[in-house]
Amino acid sequence: MSVPKVSASRFVVGVDVGGTNTDAVVMSGSAGVLSKFKAATSKDVTTGVISAVERAIKAVDGMNADHCAYVAIGTTHFVNALITRQHLERVAVVRLCGPATRATPPLADWDAALAQLVRGPV
Repeated sequence: MSVPKVSASRFVVGVDVGGTNTDAVVMSGSAGVLSKFKAATSKDVTTGVISAVERAIKAVDGMNADHCAYVAIGTTHFVNALITRQHLERVAVVRLCGPATRATPPLADWDAALAQLVRGPV
């Protein structure tokens, strides 16, 4: 996957959702960090991410979401859920593959207990 180039009039947003705080930063290739925002991570992670991104963008004069080239999101929530085996949901695994990979079923190399927690109907 290639990362789109950011022009002088466009910016990128980086978001990190941690167990304690959600951080958002607005960056431009030419100017570096334009703004940042930190808030307590909300129970509803989506609402917290949206709020952090909106507030970080609003902090930059003359910028709005239309100027955003892309958003990169990182989170420890997924890793924490895997480690603690809590707050996991069943998922669908869709694989498009050829004959060579049909012999290996989905989640084949996962820990058996973890695979059982997340494996949906096949």
